[in-house]
Amino acid sequence: MSTSEKQGEIDIIVLFNKIQATFIQIIVFFFRWIKYFIKQWKAFLFLIFFGAILGFFSESQNNSDKEASVLIKVNFDAVNYVYDAVSLINQKIEANDINFFNEIGFTSEELNVFELTISPIVNLQEIINDETFKANEIKTLFENLTFEDNLSMTNSFISNYKYHTLTCSFSPTADSQTIDLIIDYLNTNPLFTELKLRKMNSFSDRIESNEKAINQIDAIILKYTNDISNSSTADSQLYIDNKVIRPNDLIKTKIELSKEIELLKEEKIYSNNTVVVVNNSNLMIETNSIKNNKIIYYPLLLCFIFIIIQILKKTYSWLDKLESK
Repeated sequence: MSTSEKQGEIDIIVLFNKIQATFIQIIVFFFRWIKYFIKQWKAFLFLIFFGAILGFFSESQNNSDKEASVLIKVNFDAVNYVYDAVSLINQKIEANDINFFNEIGFTSEELNVFELTISPIVNLQEIINDETFKANEIKTLFENLTFEDNLSMTNSFISNYKYHTLTCSFSPTADSQTIDLIIDYLNTNPLFTELKLRKMNSFSDRIESNEKAINQIDAIILKYTNDISNSSTADSQLYIDNKVIRPNDLIKTKIELSKEIELLKEEKIYSNNTVVVVNNSNLMIETNSIKNNKIIYYPLLLCFIFIIIQILKKTYSWLDKLESK
């Protein structure tokens, strides 16, 4: 074996020994820290006990944060306005603008609203069947579809959606009235008051017109039936304004008008305001997180702080000795 080969084998052995030594040093390093913290079991026990007591009294005086998910219907093509209003509220929350919230009905001296988020509920069938929805928009729609926890869409289509989910994060002092105040604020724009009156009158006029048309159809069918029964020939026909009466077409028209009346009545119910709450907004749930469980959170926090302090102390001592040398 040549000298170079022997030297190469020695280098590999030396490298392996260095790696092994480094690995052992790392293990020993962590072992020392674990051994040190095990010796501090009395301090950890005290911190856990003290943190549990502190968390117990803290929970008895304060509840967990709350969250509410509200299904809303936005009328009068006011989707962009509602999104801007939600954005404004979030800006006021970040600025801690108590005066703003007092003006819209909040009475507490501290904010009990943490954050509002709003997202559309996408009904692809409704969008595609919309006559105003163009082919190039449909292409863009599917190009921007992303599937995560919920179906999310590009903002360019937000104004096309009727139903939206408004998620509200509140402090423990919030209640159902807090949600009502937010919805009331979204409905305060005087511009939509006039639009509401026009829309409601339009619904009423359309329903009345359809009901009159149905009564006329019933009268024509009744006359046609009576004339057929009184006719002496089987092929006799009823003529009105020189047009042949087709009962099947009349019946289909009546059914369509009846369906439209039902839809208009339902639409009228959900058009009382710009923003209408569809689900029950009185249900608020407490958010589940370890931070809200004070009896567990406080002991863990105190132990974590103790560990950090010990690491900093040891580091300082090591640097101090290094400086002395």
